[in-house]
Amino acid sequence: MDFKELDKLKTELDKQRPLSLELMEIIDEKFKIEWTYNSNAIEGNTLTLQETSFFLQHGLTSKGKTLKEYLEVKNHADAIEFIEEIIKENRKISEGLIKELHALLLKGIDYIMVGPSGSKRKKHITPGMYKKEPNHVLTMNGDLHKYCEPILVPEEMEKLIYFINNSNKHPIEISAIAHHRFVAIHPFDDGNGRVARILMNLILMKNGYVPVVIRNENREEYYRALMEADKGNLTEFINLVANEEKKSLELILNVIRDFNN
Repeated sequence: MDFKELDKLKTELDKQRPLSLELMEIIDEKFKIEWTYNSNAIEGNTLTLQETSFFLQHGLTSKGKTLKEYLEVKNHADAIEFIEEIIKENRKISEGLIKELHALLLKGIDYIMVGPSGSKRKKHITPGMYKKEPNHVLTMNGDLHKYCEPILVPEEMEKLIYFINNSNKHPIEISAIAHHRFVAIHPFDDGNGRVARILMNLILMKNGYVPVVIRNENREEYYRALMEADKGNLTEFINLVANEEKKSLELILNVIRDFNN
């Protein structure tokens, strides 16, 4: 797979570094709001982009929204700040680090609702701990897709961490494959999609690239690409991540140009 165009954009961005503090704050705020809104919306959070922005910037809440939804927003924004610290400290990606991210993303959330609509029940969860019961999902095609068995999670996560830290593939390819492998394992009771997208972006950012935002309006395309990857065809998902990285790089370069003019 050819990533020359993306590498060229990254080189162009590298020439602008280090960015001024004011410019960094503008870019960070934009990505934090967009990334938080879209990642949560994909998982069913009903806060709009504007509501997410108002809450993160001014602490303003809206009527009719649950505490859990606001916790998801706050926790996700905190997780972004956490991975920025991880990058500054040059911490290696590990199982422990992924558990820390999960615990942060689900802080204050101690149960999820499971079961068919009309007869849902509360299921207790422990943020930062691997699942103890099997989990599965009904795919867009109506098929039942089973994830990795709980007993195999530690072994599969160990393999995933080894791949992330030792692969010679292009960083964009590593980030996309890691995202797919993580959701295929589905190591936690809840929050797996959000952790997968955080992990993908952590890999990109550690390698000097910028965060990818999977937009809620592209949710169907995103899930279909992941379903193709489940069948062994990773090209579609890698291309999706690469295209979103290109958009992010171009966005930042445009912000820099506008700021400097």
